Amino acid sequence: MSEDVITMMGSMLLAGMAALAVLCCVSPVAPALAEDTAPQADVVGEASSPSKKVPIRVKVVDYQKAEDGPGTLKMSGTAVPGREVHIYVDEKRFAKVPAADEDGSWSVEDKIALDEKVHSVRVEQFNETTNMLAGRAMFSMSLGPPSPEDLAAPPAGRR
Repeated sequence: MSEDVITMMGSMLLAGMAALAVLCCVSPVAPALAEDTAPQADVVGEASSPSKKVPIRVKVVDYQKAEDGPGTLKMSGTAVPGREVHIYVDEKRFAKVPAADEDGSWSVEDKIALDEKVHSVRVEQFNETTNMLAGRAMFSMSLGPPSPEDLAAPPAGRR
């Protein structure tokens, strides 16, 4: 092979790797918006844990702003049946759902003040025997459109 062919193949390989890196880094951070699904919602999205052993899925995230005071944040999803689900917003406990029901479904609704900045959300379950983390789903949400900096930053907890 000539040196020019080797250089061209190397350039194509690097370009392909760069494109793959962009897809891997940007896709998980980009918000999942489905305004047609819930037109009254200020935020709608979905997230899931990477673990197959403890699959935590957040299927609905809905935040309704209030005229005065905090708005209402609603979340629902699935997790390991019979275990408590712990939810944190910006590293502060938002809710503890007593236990996912027998099919693993859970839901929560409570008041919380959220502004236009990017908020990190973490949903976790713990092993009942060891009290060690068994599964986690994390995502970021914002009431406004994401900035280019928000899209480029890794999700909270992965810096």
